[in-house]
Amino acid sequence: MLITIIIILILALSALAVGVNAIQQHKQKTDLERRQQLLRYRGVLDQTEDLIAVCSDFPLGKSIVQVLRVRARDALKLLVDIQPKSNDLKTRLDEYEQAIAAYNPEDKGLLLESFTVPEGDKQIVTMIKALKRIRQTLRAEHGRNRVDSQTFHEEETRIEKLLIKISVESLVRRGDNAKKSNMLGSARQYYEKAVKMLGDTAVTDDYVTEKAHYIDTQLEEIMSQLRDSNAADAKKRNKKDDLDELFQPKKKW
Repeated sequence: MLITIIIILILALSALAVGVNAIQQHKQKTDLERRQQLLRYRGVLDQTEDLIAVCSDFPLGKSIVQVLRVRARDALKLLVDIQPKSNDLKTRLDEYEQAIAAYNPEDKGLLLESFTVPEGDKQIVTMIKALKRIRQTLRAEHGRNRVDSQTFHEEETRIEKLLIKISVESLVRRGDNAKKSNMLGSARQYYEKAVKMLGDTAVTDDYVTEKAHYIDTQLEEIMSQLRDSNAADAKKRNKKDDLDELFQPKKKW
């Protein structure tokens, strides 16, 4: 009888240990998933808030900021669900809710009315990367049916125009500088790259038309200068050949 009781106790203790271990593992798994969710949602929030700040540097529509605000608001809601005691998160969520409610969809104004392409290569690269991130986020939200088609196409077109303008202006400036330095071969390469970029885009506006005309004019001038230079070189070679023939030793017959 005693042996039976001992065996039962051992089995009970074993079952208890297994149960406690299972509970601990479940808790650890839940905590890990919770931390992963926190990191993911905070990552989305931080990235979105960064894009909201960056948007003010470009002549984009105010609707793009509304799209990003909604995205940030939704990330904050998920964070509040995980951390319901966080007053800071709740305050920020309220601020986003107020900003979203105050948005006027009839306001078609731009965040920035005038835009000048910077001259520094580092600034240009930073701008291009920022615009591509904004476009990627806009497409992702549209893919989730969280952006209406009209807003999507309007902002997508604005971003595409900006990317074209920044890239083309950078190439044209380099071409202009090379042309002034009489580096005609390099200048032609820069201009031709800009022409190809303008030709590949589906955007058609005054900027594309005017810039294409300007580049064509520069390329014609370069070709004219190269033709004149080649003609001058050929003339020099012919003159040298005539002088060589005149002063070469006469043959004795």
